[in-house]
Amino acid sequence: MTTTSSKINKSRKQAVIQYFLLAVVIAYCLLCAVKGGDFDVFLDAAQKMAAHQNIYRPPFIKGLQYYYSPFFALLLIPFSYLPFVIPEFAWLLLSTFLLFRTWVLTSRYFNLTFLSQKQLNWWMFLTLFLAIRFLLYNYSMIQMTIFLMWATLESLALFEKRQFIPGGLLLGFACTTKLLPILFLPYLLYRRYVKGFLSTVFFFGLFLFIPALFLGNKFNTFLLQEWWVVINPANKENSLESDLGTHSLVSLIPVYLTETHNKIDLKRNFIDLTPAQAVLITNIIRLVFALATLFFLRSLPFKRNTDKLQTIWECAYLFLITPLLFPHQQKYAFLYILPAIIYLLYYLLIIFKVRGKNRFILLTVFSLNALIFTPFISSDLLGRYAYDVLQHFRVLSISTIGLCVLLAICTSERLRNYLVHQVNRN
Repeated sequence: MTTTSSKINKSRKQAVIQYFLLAVVIAYCLLCAVKGGDFDVFLDAAQKMAAHQNIYRPPFIKGLQYYYSPFFALLLIPFSYLPFVIPEFAWLLLSTFLLFRTWVLTSRYFNLTFLSQKQLNWWMFLTLFLAIRFLLYNYSMIQMTIFLMWATLESLALFEKRQFIPGGLLLGFACTTKLLPILFLPYLLYRRYVKGFLSTVFFFGLFLFIPALFLGNKFNTFLLQEWWVVINPANKENSLESDLGTHSLVSLIPVYLTETHNKIDLKRNFIDLTPAQAVLITNIIRLVFALATLFFLRSLPFKRNTDKLQTIWECAYLFLITPLLFPHQQKYAFLYILPAIIYLLYYLLIIFKVRGKNRFILLTVFSLNALIFTPFISSDLLGRYAYDVLQHFRVLSISTIGLCVLLAICTSERLRNYLVHQVNRN
């Protein structure tokens, strides 16, 4: 009787905590929506499109450039007539659900029976702790990164179930909205999801030309051309980024190779190449990171993979390098580190459970590298100048590269061997 009563009380306490956390999240979503964010820019572009104006040229609300597709702006037209706070609040609530779904989609690749309830709790807590900084950026700025990450993972799950049309529709829409998920298209071909690849390409093209039905072919073609002008990677501003606030290989490599300036007057470059030489070296390094995907794939092309650990390991690397390869990435885009963080934390939990070699060295290196991802790295705690110095030296991009190295060390084969060892020991 006492045991039953204690279980009921425990369940009630857990329910109270869950409802309290839900209320906090809803209140925070409402606060962010009232303040407004980048979604204002999206809704403003929709209003301009409805008036047949060029959505890629000033004036911009808040002075922020619209970088997304004409189709995305078209979808937002009905919502742009509402007070902006309403669609923005709804978007943040949807993003919260998609974030939970992202955890479900990622954790399904792991065998959770190897972890105790306490270890599961630590896994979730540390994942949230290392992601919270980037989550807050996405919520406060009302951004799209959570949706893009979820859409990629959900489409992969659909392709695994041979549901190629809904998977292609979802991934095609994500690519049309913002180009970041397009990095997974070659991956689909490599893993012999040919129907998934073709379906994605079909819907990607379809979403590019659907606006012509409402705007006319001439105006839609004009907008597509204007969009390309803005996102063209060959643009000068997309090949050498020296200002604070942007993070990627494009913003990291050149500033250490050629003299650049921003509001922080601290020397970064250790040699003096010409800007053209620095850009060339940067593009070579970007190519190296892209080709390093072959190290993670561990098989010949056009071979379907059925190993769940291998799948999440290679996908985690693709997510990691996405904000590194694309230029002009803001801090909110680095929420893409989440699958790698989830994988590496699981790896650490297992290696400590089986008392694997060098586990303390690995934990130390991971902790030092992950320090930059923690909530402690903020202007409120460090002060504005110290925080800007970290941005000046691009430590976020450097730590993301560090995660790539750690991921390469913590291979799925090693993790599988540790799991087998745990089974044999039991």
